Amino acid sequence: MENLMLYFIKANGLIILFYLMYVLFLRKETFFVSNRLYLILGLLISLCLPLITFTKTIWVDPTPVPEFYQETTTVNSDYIEVPIQETPIDWSLILTTAYVVICVLILVKIGIEIASFYNRIRKHNQQKEADFILIHSNTTENPFSFFHYIVINPHLFSEAEIQHILTHESIHVKQKHSIDVLLGKLFCAVFWANPIIWLYRKAMLQNLEFIADSETFQQIENKYEYQITLLKVVIHQHDLSITNQFYQSLIKKRIIMLHTNQSHKRNAWKYATILPLLVGFMLLFQIETVAQVKEISISKSITNKLIQFVIDKNTTDEQIKEETELLKKEYNIDLKISKIKRNAKNEIIALEAKFEDSDKTSGKISIKGHEAIEPIRFFKEINENEKGNIGFDRNNTSTVFAKMDADQLEWNETQTIEIKKSDTEEVIYIINGKEYSKEEMKDKIVELDGAIEMNEDEKSGKKIMIFKGNSTISDEPKTIIYLDKKVISKEEMDKIDTEIIKSADIKKGTVKKEIKIITKISNEISEDTEIYINGKKATKEELDKIENEDIESINVNNNNVQKSIEIQKKYTKEKPKTIELKSGDVVVVLEGDRIKFPGYPTHYLNQLKLEFQGKILEDNIDFFKNYELEKIKDIKIIEDESTSKEKKRIKKIIIETK
Repeated sequence: MENLMLYFIKANGLIILFYLMYVLFLRKETFFVSNRLYLILGLLISLCLPLITFTKTIWVDPTPVPEFYQETTTVNSDYIEVPIQETPIDWSLILTTAYVVICVLILVKIGIEIASFYNRIRKHNQQKEADFILIHSNTTENPFSFFHYIVINPHLFSEAEIQHILTHESIHVKQKHSIDVLLGKLFCAVFWANPIIWLYRKAMLQNLEFIADSETFQQIENKYEYQITLLKVVIHQHDLSITNQFYQSLIKKRIIMLHTNQSHKRNAWKYATILPLLVGFMLLFQIETVAQVKEISISKSITNKLIQFVIDKNTTDEQIKEETELLKKEYNIDLKISKIKRNAKNEIIALEAKFEDSDKTSGKISIKGHEAIEPIRFFKEINENEKGNIGFDRNNTSTVFAKMDADQLEWNETQTIEIKKSDTEEVIYIINGKEYSKEEMKDKIVELDGAIEMNEDEKSGKKIMIFKGNSTISDEPKTIIYLDKKVISKEEMDKIDTEIIKSADIKKGTVKKEIKIITKISNEISEDTEIYINGKKATKEELDKIENEDIESINVNNNNVQKSIEIQKKYTKEKPKTIELKSGDVVVVLEGDRIKFPGYPTHYLNQLKLEFQGKILEDNIDFFKNYELEKIKDIKIIEDESTSKEKKRIKKIIIETK
């Protein structure tokens, strides 16, 4: 509400500003067409300029927050008097509503005038001319025009007077002065409380008549008769304010303006007098100053977090398992400790440690000997960019595993170096003690087991990249092919029948590429073989849906009568499902095949009759596995007769839905 009020104040202020500058500098000038443009732009600018704002930011130092202490007192009282608050009258809402109602009434009046005009002209004969439509009306006293219509009473004027009037009104029609008239009326409806807007509209109407009079005076021969015509219509009145009327109240001014000398062109500078005022308005009212608190830059340590795991001679297998699982779960680091050997004192004397993190950075370390090992620390430093060194510490020596890109010569975290084509610098590579030029290493892939050291030859200035440890150079990534977890050659893969393939997974890496092919379990089972899964007869399609990891045992019966294969899936413990009955009791479905009612022993589902929607179901386990249990409203129990309730056996259950 406050923003709307402020907008109205600014818009009204600009209207007053434009009008005052018009009265002071432009009203007596004969630049009638330019004045028309000035007055129209004045209204439109007054409407739009308050909506344009600019933001100026001022940076201020942060103010420290003072510490303060507030004493709290506990008050015990049996009675607390709550004052009754009266709702104040919202005068702003009342005034706004009243203002809007008056605006609507003025707009309705304008609409009625437009409807009245069209209702009046449709009752008369219309004569179409070149630039307008002429309507002869015996009931009209004062000639007027509205858009392309001109209305005149031919019985009140002579032929020469009619010709003068038509010349005058046709100028209104050609230059579409009715748009100016309606625009002024609309602004009066919206800003009716501002008295200047009514004077502004009057100035617009006067200027339109000045335009029509000036051009008519140039077209007619008898200028004296035209002035007589103006005086003749003084006695007539007109009731439609939306039209361009041949008669206006200030006839004297119109006649005076007809005899006023044309303004000199150098007086056009007066139009620019409004510009400094508009600039001042923008600077004073349309620039918002925003105070922005300066941010205090706080330097951070490069290393924000350190992950580490120390293995010494007394570390147990349980501790190793616990720590490696934690690294995998929390930080996605796959650390494997293998080939552990211990002496008679159960001290570790040998091991092999390998790691691979989420960035595919990997490395390993091997220790062999007869004495107990010195402590080994696996570590990863994580900085603010989630990057950092990773490797092992042993005997106060750190081995960091990283890679260097040959083009950018920057350290990155991985054990693989891919050397790409580049002609910008000369680099020497030392791999396995042998020197290679940059040209020789184009498009090569290096897999290393160790670290990289970067040096520079003082004499030649060439950069030297030394690969420490065992490294393997290849032209393309090595491809390893697995067939049901068994490594096979490419030739063997090409011989595989695609019909027996269940899935194929291809993983591409910088160093190696893996192709894992899983065949259908049923590919070697004949069509006449009966298949049973967990004791239930199944099809080959159902068999192939089972993952190899989910199979606990396979039993093949190959006798002369009938071939069969029995598959037992691994037991998976399911979370119990609960059903709340109308009585408030809770029924529990255990592991998908058993059900427990309060006060009854646990029953196997397949031992019960289950009635659902009037039908006895064949597979109760499948029903409770797939049906949305929250839709069950109640379960009715039909019991076997027995002396003790705890020994009662449930014979049948009937399920009611919501």
